[in-house]
Amino acid sequence: MSSSLATYLGIVRARWRWLMWGVLLALAATTVALLAEPPQYRTTASVFVRTPGDVTTVLDGGDSYAQGRARTYAALVDNTSLSATVIADLGLDLEPEDLARRIHGTSRPGTVVIDITVSAPDPQQAQQVATVLLAEYAATVRDLESVPASLVPRAELVVIDPPGKPVRVMAWGAPVGAVLAGAVLAGLVLGVLGAVLRSVLGAEPHRPEEPESVTAAPSTGPGPETGDRA
Repeated sequence: MSSSLATYLGIVRARWRWLMWGVLLALAATTVALLAEPPQYRTTASVFVRTPGDVTTVLDGGDSYAQGRARTYAALVDNTSLSATVIADLGLDLEPEDLARRIHGTSRPGTVVIDITVSAPDPQQAQQVATVLLAEYAATVRDLESVPASLVPRAELVVIDPPGKPVRVMAWGAPVGAVLAGAVLAGLVLGVLGAVLRSVLGAEPHRPEEPESVTAAPSTGPGPETGDRA
């Protein structure tokens, strides 16, 4: 272990209270932010793009077609028309644009899987919106992929992961547990920095000791008698 590292570790051990206060202050600030921020809950689901129609006769069994459709339909999930249908089904007091901003879809690269996330102010609404959205989403894709005089569409959506239990998230989308863990880590870092800076800036300057006098101090008493007075 280098001498510098040993010095810093010694500072941290000597000023461990700085680390404790850093963590407490970071957690307090995060808690205030959590209380001030309107609650948001998020649930996630996944769908699979299946090609049961005539495209399965191509060389790759329709995989290329399905992957292309996955990218296309991932961008369709937050369409305002689809959001308007969900609002009508659930009787929500929302504008389609507002609901569309709470819905996000992404296609996994190289696959035919689409991941869908839905956010809402309470967990029950998030679960309801996600459930109805998947049904309307699948119906929309089936209509778009329908072929005249054919009983099966060229592509359809199959739910492989239904909406999970909604979890509370912060405004930037991170779960509360991850935010609190980040606050603890940030508090530790700030505590260490504070302890080191306090040790460096608060150290008393070194004063060289004054050299001892080599010559004896002059005597102020009476000198020795040199002889009897006449």
